[in-house]
Amino acid sequence: MKLEGLLREVSGREAQFFVRAMTLHPLNPKAEVGNGTFYFSIRRQISEDTAARVGVHGTASILETVVGPAGELVYLGMRFSRHVTVRQLRSGKRIPWCDEYNRMSSVLLAPARPDTCHDLRTMLGTYSKESAPHTRIIDISEGGACICMPEELAMPPFGGDATYLFFLHPNILPATIPPYVFLAKRAGFGKTVESEGVAVRLRFQEELDWNARRTRLHWLNVRGGSPRLRQCLLHYPDQLQDSENSA
Repeated sequence: MKLEGLLREVSGREAQFFVRAMTLHPLNPKAEVGNGTFYFSIRRQISEDTAARVGVHGTASILETVVGPAGELVYLGMRFSRHVTVRQLRSGKRIPWCDEYNRMSSVLLAPARPDTCHDLRTMLGTYSKESAPHTRIIDISEGGACICMPEELAMPPFGGDATYLFFLHPNILPATIPPYVFLAKRAGFGKTVESEGVAVRLRFQEELDWNARRTRLHWLNVRGGSPRLRQCLLHYPDQLQDSENSA
């Protein structure tokens, strides 16, 4: 049996689970009476202006069951196990990306975080028709992107904790609007769709704040997703279709 619903009256490891939907499945022969597994997601504040979606999975004991007048299951009293699995979830829906969506985009290794405009200009100076690595965006969300890139860029010799500078200027923005500039970490690998290159999943860590008029660059914590990029992605076909379907 699979139950879907809402958690209420949470106190320590105990909570009430109000049932909204129930699906019957074949009985698991290893299941123990009065016990089950659970999964839920929450938004956790990780900084003053940033929140991240977190998924929690584990086992729970059923303390009580309450049924309605027609015999329907209303809610369960539960006690969660002490040990649970917690992981940060992807921010937003991945949008399949096309080359025609770009004015400009690329990914570069960032040996050091650019702290001044001069540092950034020097780093972006490597982006040229002659020396820029051939990269292509496979999909993108407010929290990261999957990029097809050369193997030497995907797996640099100095280790797996490399920092990348990812910049993107979508064609939906006027040419006078500054591009999105992110510092990102490698989060894994995607399915390679081309004969050449490696599909690398990048998770955005910080975004350049163009509104800060300072000598030194101001970087925003966007580990929970970029609000600015989120608004931009709403204008692309997959997101527009989702909005129409949910209306």
